[in-house]
Amino acid sequence: MWLRVIVLVLAGFHGTGWAKPPQPKVIDGAPEVYTVKKGDTLWDISAHFLSSPWLWPTLWQANDYIKNPHLIYPGDQIHLVWVNGQPRLQLKRHLKLSPQVRIVRAPITTLQSSLMLPFLAQDKLMTPAHLDRLPRVVGSSRARDYMAEEDLIWADTPLETGDVWWVYRPDKRFERELANGDTREVMGLKEIARAKVTQADSEKSALTLTTFLGEVRQNDILLPAPLGREDLNLSFAPSAPPADVSGSVVGHLGGMRYIATHDPVVIDLGHLDGVQAGHVFNLYRAGAGVVGEKGSYDYQGVSFQQQKFVLSQVPVGEMVVIRAYEHFALGVVTRATQPFVPGTLALPPHHG
Repeated sequence: MWLRVIVLVLAGFHGTGWAKPPQPKVIDGAPEVYTVKKGDTLWDISAHFLSSPWLWPTLWQANDYIKNPHLIYPGDQIHLVWVNGQPRLQLKRHLKLSPQVRIVRAPITTLQSSLMLPFLAQDKLMTPAHLDRLPRVVGSSRARDYMAEEDLIWADTPLETGDVWWVYRPDKRFERELANGDTREVMGLKEIARAKVTQADSEKSALTLTTFLGEVRQNDILLPAPLGREDLNLSFAPSAPPADVSGSVVGHLGGMRYIATHDPVVIDLGHLDGVQAGHVFNLYRAGAGVVGEKGSYDYQGVSFQQQKFVLSQVPVGEMVVIRAYEHFALGVVTRATQPFVPGTLALPPHHG
C-alpha cells in the first residue's frame, strides 16, 4: 500500500510532466533508409530510429503516403525524412513480379507474434466466478491421480464430439485493493494439455489427451481450442495511457520471482481504469526511504521509524499492455534494464 501512496505523492509533483504528450527523439546514427527483413516487428524497426520505439505512430502521423502503416512487408524500404523540422517515416515499396508469379507476403506485426499469440488467442486471467462456470476434469475410469498422453479423461459437461479443448490449471492468484477498500482477484491459467472429445452424454464427456505439457489432474479446467493466428489482429498502435493512472506490476504470469525483457506480467489496472491494449507504461523501482534526523540519516530498511525522505524512483524498463480485463491487464515487458520483482511501479511515460 505504501508504494501506491508514494506514487500519488510524486504524481502531485510531476503531474504536469506526465500530461505533456511524449515526443519522438531520433537517435544518433539513425539510418536514412532501412530495408524491412523477415522477422522484423514495428517495435524492432522503430528502435533503429527512436530512443523510445513505442512512439512509432507519431512518425507516421502526417504521412499521406501510407494508408495503413501496419501493412508493411519484408523487402519494403523505410525512409527517414524531415517535415517542418519534425521526423517522419515514409514507405517505398519495390516489388517486381512476372505475370505468372504470385508471391504472398505476411505483414509484420507490432511485437513478435510469439509474445502476443498465447494471450490474445485465449483468456489467461479469469475471476473465480468465471472459473466456476467452466468444464472441469472429473478424473479417469482407472482412478488415476495423474493422467498423461493418450489417456481417456472425463469432463463434467456434455461437449460436442470431435471438438478440441485445451486443459488449463488455475496456477497463480493476483489481487488488488480498490479505492473503496474492496478486493478484486483473478487467477492466472497454466496450459497443461490438449484433448479431443470422443463421446458425450447428457451429463459428461470423454476426451482423449493428444498433447500434454504435464500430467492432467482432477479439477483442471477446459477451454475451447484458441483462435488461430489468422483470426487475430496482431498489429496495434502503441499509445500513452491516461496521465492520471498509476499502478504496479502484481506478478509474473508464470509465477517467476524475477522479471526480465519479454516476460508476461500482470498489472493492477484494467479497462475500468481507462487502460487498453497498446498502452505503454514505464516501470520504476520505488525510491529508498530514509529515516532519522540531520547527522544520523539512515535507510529505512526494516526500521519502523517514520520516513523523513522518500527518494526518487529508479527506472527499470517499460511494458506494453496486450490485453485489458476489468481490474487487471496483461502486458509484455519490452525492455528491462535490470531484473525486477512484483511491486514495481507502472506509470505513464512522461518523456520521449
